[in-house]
Amino acid sequence: MRPSTFSIVASDPPTGELGVAVQSKFLAVGALVPWARAGVGAVATQAFADVTFGPRGLDLMASGFEPAAVLDRLLDGDDRRESRQVGAVDASGRTASFTGAECFELASSVIGDGFACQGNIMATSTVVPAMAEAFTTARGRLSRRLIAALQAAEREGGDRRGQQSAALVVVKPGGGYGGNHDRYLDLRVDDHPSPIDELERLVGLHALYFERPAEEDLIEAGPDVEDELGRLLLALGKREPSDDEWDALFDYMRWENLEELWAGRGRIDPVVLEYLRDDAKERSR
Repeated sequence: MRPSTFSIVASDPPTGELGVAVQSKFLAVGALVPWARAGVGAVATQAFADVTFGPRGLDLMASGFEPAAVLDRLLDGDDRRESRQVGAVDASGRTASFTGAECFELASSVIGDGFACQGNIMATSTVVPAMAEAFTTARGRLSRRLIAALQAAEREGGDRRGQQSAALVVVKPGGGYGGNHDRYLDLRVDDHPSPIDELERLVGLHALYFERPAEEDLIEAGPDVEDELGRLLLALGKREPSDDEWDALFDYMRWENLEELWAGRGRIDPVVLEYLRDDAKERSR
């Protein structure tokens, strides 16, 4: 793999999230560069990529090696090491990044507290530093800050060869669909003229369908809200007059792939209520 690529690996210890974001002039970069494991760390392997650096690096971190020692072990005895570029972060926020002397210019790395950025065949020397600056100043969930880093890199010129694919992986314990695995977010744009923009759109959809509500954001549904739910579901043909509103709502949410947002009887995520209102309004036109 010799495409132009920029990536960021990052950790958010307060939430337990670990992630990788990447963009490249390469088909389906998400199949090769990003690797992450909840409670362990994240790795981005690129330039003349050795894809085994991903799982091997995670195994080493799981065994207790910090990222700098992990990269030393991965690169030790590698006759193509000077063509490699790799970044790593562990669950506690320790980081390391390596850029080989034979990586195509412009190639560089920047590490900081809880993140490592790396890029090769960049349009300007400011691309990788811009990623680091954007990540440290952005606010919100880890996924949003990782997207902000990619966007900043592209504003500085990004890859000299252009854009083609992008990917975002975020893991956390129990964060995946159904709560029994760590793959909280795994999105890929394999071939697109504006892959970062498309990736941002997919992150928004992921938030709608899968971002579980915080307890403090839930609405306690009194009689007025229950009455509105019943009327909206009737208007959508998702409830008969004799049906229980909450049973009908649960069936509707499963139909619309919103089941991860179910808060139980008597409470509702405001995102779901707004979705239901918009759906009823759209279908009444």
